[in-house]
Amino acid sequence: MKHFVLFTFIMLFASITFALPTISDMINNPDIYNGKFLTVQGQAVGSVMKRGNYAWVNMTDGSQTLGFWMPYSLAKEIKYTASYDFKGDLLTVEGTFVAMSLEHDGDMEFDVSKIVKIIPGGKISHEINSGRVIFLIVIASLAFVLWILKRKFFTSKS
Repeated sequence: MKHFVLFTFIMLFASITFALPTISDMINNPDIYNGKFLTVQGQAVGSVMKRGNYAWVNMTDGSQTLGFWMPYSLAKEIKYTASYDFKGDLLTVEGTFVAMSLEHDGDMEFDVSKIVKIIPGGKISHEINSGRVIFLIVIASLAFVLWILKRKFFTSKS
């Protein structure tokens, strides 16, 4: 019984850990994934770039970024893309990885057929670190005092 529980735990962990290839996996091993229908997860970054009835959406796994080509009707579901002020939507998409797209000048891409899940992003608040502000004021004041002392005692009077 103990071995069965251990085996079940290992299989469950392996299926969760190794189920989805990452964007980095596809970029680093294009021959393995080329032409395969996959489910991939990543954060939408940059802008949704509409091209006729389709759109480019760049997605990152936190390490590398890849262009995802999808019908614009799917891209419209994306509310947030990552930038300084926003955390991008976390998307789980299905589609085909293309190592060298003839349609797009040999670029590597992922052709999305379906957005399976969207975990919404949102606005990021940037808090001001009061310790750094105080440090800046002290250093600036010290520099000002040193400048005045230099002018008073070390400037030649001609």
